Amino acid sequence: MKIKNIKNKIKNRIPGPTRIQHYFSVLIPIIEIKGKLNLIYEIRSKNLNTQPGEISFPGGRVERGEDFSQAAIRECSEELLIPESKIELLGESDYLITPFNFVIYAFVAKVKLNSLVELKVNNSEVEDIFTVPLDFLVNYQVERYQTILKSEFDHNFPYNILPAGENYNPRQGSYDIYIYRYQGKVIWGITAELTKAFIDILQN
Repeated sequence: MKIKNIKNKIKNRIPGPTRIQHYFSVLIPIIEIKGKLNLIYEIRSKNLNTQPGEISFPGGRVERGEDFSQAAIRECSEELLIPESKIELLGESDYLITPFNFVIYAFVAKVKLNSLVELKVNNSEVEDIFTVPLDFLVNYQVERYQTILKSEFDHNFPYNILPAGENYNPRQGSYDIYIYRYQGKVIWGITAELTKAFIDILQN
């Protein structure tokens, strides 16, 4: 390989994070009800394999040929059974790189409806929906906890090639887990982290 070949391969590419296996997009939907802004949350179907019964935003895996915002709008349309024309994209919130080899992009949109009554959810994915007033979230003192991440090598890892051998001390990491509570509902984990990121943008 020549330097010209290397230059051609690298000069115009868009860099991305390593180790990422999947990309997901979610929509943070805002609905105005009686003059008050609310965020719409879903309760995931208990029949789903991943996080059944948990609270989430509409979203899913990015499909081939679509960009991240298109994926978020499509997923919201499919899960809340509303036409994409009723979803007005307002902008992009911060994205989340998880420790689990996937990235979640988050977009904010206004749902152009007057009440939740107009929404008929896709029951194969969504058990129910509810709203939380934006003012409540802005003024809420979010609960913060911490989880520790520890590296654990494969049982046949070749410690003998390392200078420290089996005495090698792998790094540890940590990340915050946030919790919002509202009228008996518990919003936590990734959904709470994306909520907080959006609220932080509004407060700064």
